[in-house]
Amino acid sequence: MPSEQTPEQKDLRIYRGLTLSAASLPTPEQQQHHLDHIPPPPPWRTFGRSVKEWVKAAKSTESKQSPGKIDPRALGFVPNKNVVELVNAALCLRRPLLIEGNPGSGKTSLAYAVAYELGLPGPYRWSIVSRTTLKDGLYAYDAIGRLQETSLLRQKVGETGEIQEPHVGKYLRLGPMGMAFHQSKPGRPAVLLIDEIDKSDIDLPNDLLHIFEEGFFEIPELARLESASENVLPYRSQQDDSGVKIPIERGFVQCREFPLVLMTSNEAREFPPAFLRRCLRLSLKPPDTEEGFYNILKQRFNSEDLKQLDEPARKLIQEFLNRIQKKDVKLATDQLLNAVYLLLQGDNLTQKDRQFLLDTIFKSL
Repeated sequence: MPSEQTPEQKDLRIYRGLTLSAASLPTPEQQQHHLDHIPPPPPWRTFGRSVKEWVKAAKSTESKQSPGKIDPRALGFVPNKNVVELVNAALCLRRPLLIEGNPGSGKTSLAYAVAYELGLPGPYRWSIVSRTTLKDGLYAYDAIGRLQETSLLRQKVGETGEIQEPHVGKYLRLGPMGMAFHQSKPGRPAVLLIDEIDKSDIDLPNDLLHIFEEGFFEIPELARLESASENVLPYRSQQDDSGVKIPIERGFVQCREFPLVLMTSNEAREFPPAFLRRCLRLSLKPPDTEEGFYNILKQRFNSEDLKQLDEPARKLIQEFLNRIQKKDVKLATDQLLNAVYLLLQGDNLTQKDRQFLLDTIFKSL
């Protein structure tokens, strides 16, 4: 009788770091098999739910079918071992993952690759600018639009007639973070991408601390209503354009499972120690060998086309490597991809008369 596999022999990873293509997406059954490896949350990250309750709820969570259309940003991403380990740690510990690296290093692509490999809701993308506040990520309320509709209704019936004011939920839409909190279920977290958090106002990282720890937020416009429940509009994105309204009870949005939060940073600023203590930190660095970059090209371009232009493609890689090894020179992988794409269109950037264009594409960031 063959012996059973030991725990060391079993692949217990949740996220495996597959390099996805449109023709090789995991099936819903494969996705669920790996989601079943998500352990119960640590006792300090249950958000009011006992571990027994979490296990029971996780068993009843329905698997969602893979989407028919895949976002191109999920394709061709080649993660290294550190990326796979830290994504799995974030899933297990229910902690945000702060991804640092140069622009174009694949930070955003990682969020899409994880979501599509595991069939998770999202990623719900929250792009940060200097004026962004916490409320922008939670929900948006169009008070002026509701007031205008109320005024139009009053004009129709006259000053003495009675009108039924439009429901608040008709003018209230969840933001990306609010949507991720609502869509996360035990054993099936949604993916939230907080993009370029280093561009934020100095207060935003500290504002995020409370909601990361408590796992809920209040919508005052709903909390003050007499009704116990109100239906609101969902967050709209390319991946999830459903118009089905979402019921909110007593004005509170409580996450039943902490979402997988991926925050990207171009390292333009430092963050408060209290914020960093609650995050796992991942530094995305480009390969440092010719074969490492060539492997990325094989995932992004037709292999037969690359074989025909193997020598000039490798020359471009070597030129790229020579430049990034120089002091005070920063280049992103997508700059190499742009150069190779032009090469495949017949523009040989390795020739001397194309040096100006190559210098422009490989300009230091």
